Amino acid sequence: MTNDHDESSIMHRLPPSFVSFLTSCSFLLSLLLGCTSQSGPPLANVSGTVTLDGQPVQGAGLEFIADAGGVAYGKTDASGRYQMSFGASRTGALVGKNRVRITSGDKVTVGDKKYESTEIFPKKYHADSEQFVEVAPGSNRLDFKCESGNFQPRQSISRGGN
Repeated sequence: MTNDHDESSIMHRLPPSFVSFLTSCSFLLSLLLGCTSQSGPPLANVSGTVTLDGQPVQGAGLEFIADAGGVAYGKTDASGRYQMSFGASRTGALVGKNRVRITSGDKVTVGDKKYESTEIFPKKYHADSEQFVEVAPGSNRLDFKCESGNFQPRQSISRGGN
């Protein structure tokens, strides 16, 4: 016994306008699904903390500059924690070797000292950074325990808030 209702015969019995409509819907659905997928270089999750002389730093900016090209960015919260982001919508940093730069934001807090428009990190952490990390696939926890050494930032200011 044969099945007279196989898929090709059903499609031939449908009105051509409906077949056109189904084809268009399938095409649009594939475009939408394709546009929502994450494309670009491979990234890995990177998070951790930044401290200066043992104190958490709020408002520090981090850059991971990949040898392969591309930069990921992060900013610390009140506990000194950060999470790296790549571009406007992707979380993480490029897998592989990355140079790390850590700088002060416009407003930064270290312990109970607040600074505004002042670089609190010695140049070895930003302009002259020779600090590299290896970002591995998966999740990476990278803590940065910075030391001020002989570097003295300009006078701290406390105006309340951040």
